[in-house]
Amino acid sequence: MARLLTIAFCLLLSQSVYAQSKSDHSWARLSSQEKQVLAPLAKDWDRMDPAKKQKWLGITKRYPSMTPLEQQRIQTHIRDWDSLTPDQRKQARKKYQKIKNLPPEKQHEIKEKIKKKYKKSSRFKRKNPK
Repeated sequence: MARLLTIAFCLLLSQSVYAQSKSDHSWARLSSQEKQVLAPLAKDWDRMDPAKKQKWLGITKRYPSMTPLEQQRIQTHIRDWDSLTPDQRKQARKKYQKIKNLPPEKQHEIKEKIKKKYKKSSRFKRKNPK
């Protein structure tokens, strides 16, 4: 349940709408940076619908400006999404839609709750200098 909620949250964060492009976004035509970021999706990439490709490509555009921790979280989210069964993905999308339809203050509350969860469970916490 928490995993699906986390994935739904990731979808909510990456909700930016990108204009549909007529260019070919096949795996072979992606840049080396895009391939590196999206590597867990490689086997499914060419079968993905264009809107999903646009969403993931939008993430790769923002990726260089992210902090190392944000980049690690994105990589974790991509691997988690890739590991879901089609039914689990369907459930995550439903949760995402449910969250998306909540009032902004409730969405913010959910985001903060998940951020706190990540801070507590993060393997990437900074160690205190001696």
